[in-house]
This record gives sequence, structure tokens and C-alpha cells, in this order.
Amino acid sequence: MKKNQKTLIFLFVLLNGSICIGQTSKLVITPQIKLPYDSLTKARMLNSLDRFLNDKNQDMTHSAVVDSKHYHQFKDFFDVFKNVERSKTYKDTTFFKCHLTNIVLQPDKSYKVSLAYYGITPEKEIIQKLGVSMIAKPEKEWFQFFAPFEMNTKNWKSTQIGNIEFFYENDFNPQIAQDFENYNTTLAKKLNVKPFQFKFYKCKDIQQAYNVFGIDYDLNINGDVRSGWFDKVNKRFIAGTNADQYKHDLTHAYFGLTIADSLENWTAEEGYNIYTTDFWGESSKQVFQYLIDYAHANPKVSLLEVFEKNIILKYPIPIKYPIAAVLMRKIDKAYGFEKVLQLIGCGKTDASFYTKLKEISGITKENFDQIVREELKK
Repeated sequence: MKKNQKTLIFLFVLLNGSICIGQTSKLVITPQIKLPYDSLTKARMLNSLDRFLNDKNQDMTHSAVVDSKHYHQFKDFFDVFKNVERSKTYKDTTFFKCHLTNIVLQPDKSYKVSLAYYGITPEKEIIQKLGVSMIAKPEKEWFQFFAPFEMNTKNWKSTQIGNIEFFYENDFNPQIAQDFENYNTTLAKKLNVKPFQFKFYKCKDIQQAYNVFGIDYDLNINGDVRSGWFDKVNKRFIAGTNADQYKHDLTHAYFGLTIADSLENWTAEEGYNIYTTDFWGESSKQVFQYLIDYAHANPKVSLLEVFEKNIILKYPIPIKYPIAAVLMRKIDKAYGFEKVLQLIGCGKTDASFYTKLKEISGITKENFDQIVREELKK
């Protein structure tokens, strides 16, 4: 069977073989789905799912189908549902429809429920935006829905080192973990704050980091490899780095603690991070070498111009932040960490970055190239 024929058959099933639970339901159910056999359980499950879809775009703290304590612990998980049906590309607020793809009874009498958001373009192309698995537990007249994070990580090993409890599936490097804890306490001391205490979950990549939360697929991270996030409120650090450290994002967390978001200059902050930690899994030394090689191969290119255009230096690394790293290294060595903080907290725009840079060091757009090229020789 040809690929186009298969697509058309699947599309026909999706369009014509699906049913909805009532006239106002936001949930689409394909006929092949095996729903709970008991009619009361089935009705309660479908009504609960429909309630969830109606509540999801609001503050779910008081929703009958979500435990409020669990919601606060895993707000990032529930936030992926907010306005997921919208498409900017097709200017449609209900473009992506929620499809019930699986319900599986668990040994503890709860259910694993899988949902997928699909949209169909005018050209009849099927686009998946989100795939999510949740745990549904019976509570009086409703089912309540939970992120499966604890279930997915319950068999992971753990080791406590100082302020950090490390969680991992397989291998663990205590030397790297200890170095990460040392960095945690050192950075806290530099910023004059208490060191973070948190649980660090080591995932092989960002896809697994999402998967442990129950996010099976997200179009927004399609193809991404390395990333993560630090939930400071719940003291949970999820790292898709395949390493027992993530100094880069830990540094962002500390600056976010001490510098107001409205003043945080991302160019300066990423520059400092590259200078002191790494970037997209590449060491500072290697990132600097990429920039040195580029400057050597392009002696007549304006580094200020490529800085402002932010061309790709070496995929996925844009050139702006490595150039900023050169400048942040100069500021730190010549003027000290206090001036580093002033530059990072100078305001969000490039204009504010240039103004503060000139104020601290005398570097202007006129001598920008000269200074950067000189620093690259050091």
C-alpha cells in the first residue's frame, strides 16, 4: 500500500470513525479504544476527563478532578495543557483536538490514561502537538488526574551528597556529583545566599526528562536533546544532560533568585554561563575555540554585526552568547564579580547591555571588534 493511501485511510478513520461524549464534549474517542467495562466506571471516567478539559485553561487549584496539593507539586505538568488546542499558524483557537488514545487498568485499581492532541491542516495533513499520559484515581463521584512522575521514577537509585540528593536509573559518577555540589555552595557564597537544597534527576536527554513527567510527545521540543528545568519551589531539578551535574541551569536559578526578572539581561547572563560552565553540552574551552576559529577565518567580518544578527556559530550555538562570554570574562577578571552582577542586572535590552558595558569598561560599538579580537588572543 502506498504511503498516501495509508495517510488517507488513517485520516478517514480520524475524521469519520471518531465519536464524542456528548454535544459539548471536548474529548474525541476512536471506536478501537477499550473503555472500562463497568458502565458506571466508564461514565465517571469520561465525565471526569471532560471536566478536566474544561478546567485545564484555568487555575486548577479548586478543580474537582485534580488534587490541589499534587497540582502545586507538578504545576509544570498541568501547564502543558493550557491553550494547547490553539494554533497561531492556522489562526484557529480550536485547531488541535484532544483524542483519547488509551486507558489501562493498573494493579492498584487506578488507570493510566493517554491523550493526544491532533490537528488537520487544510491540505489534510495530520499534525500532532502533544501526547500525555496521566494516572486517574477514583475519588467519590469523580476520577482525579495525577502526573505519573513518582510512578516513573520510583525504582531509580539515589545518593545524597551535601545539599543535593541525586536520582539516577543506572550509572552514577560521585566525583562529578561532588563537583556539582561544590559549585552549588561556591556560587551561593559568591551571591551571599543560602545554598539550594534539591533533588536532582539525571535523564539521558530532554525527551526522557519530559517522559518521566508523563509528557510522551511535545511538538515544542521536537528533536531537542539537551535541556531541563529547576523547580525551586518544590526543590526538584530535572536535567536532560546525561550527566550528574547541570551547572549551566543551576547558575540561571541563582541569578533568578537575586536579580529581578524585569532587569535580567539574558545576553550577559548566558555569556557569564558560557565563560564559567558550558553551553549545549560543550565546554567553555571548546565554545571559545569555535569563536577563535571563526574570528581567524573571517578577519574582515564585523563581530559587532554578527553579534547583533546572532548568526549560528556552530549548530545549535548562536554566536551572540560566546561573544558575550568573552566580554563577561574580561569584566570579571578586570573589575570583579560585583560588576558582573551589574551587567547581568542592567535590563533586558541590547541597548541597556551596551550602555552598562560602556559605563563599566569603556567598551563601545566603535571599539567592540578590537576589544573582542584582542580578548580572543588571551
